[in-house]
Amino acid sequence: QDKAKAVEIFERAAKQGHIGSRHNLGCIEAGKGNYERAARHWLISAKLGDKESVENIKRAFMTGCATKEQYAEALRGYQDSVE
Repeated sequence: QDKAKAVEIFERAAKQGHIGSRHNLGCIEAGKGNYERAARHWLISAKLGDKESVENIKRAFMTGCATKEQYAEALRGYQDSVE
């Protein structure tokens, strides 16, 4: 029940633009084995300037859980956001 409440709070915060919450949702999805959903969350937070999300997509790519295109898009989005 606490996990469900945490996810609900993260989802609300992510929809309002909270980068850390979006990143955390990616981690939760990865923990469940939903790597496609995890990558989508991390891609959004990477484009908002979250370096750890870029690193997570990189690790997912290196283990075959994300595509090269997803990693490249995350890297470009991150670089654009910090310029």
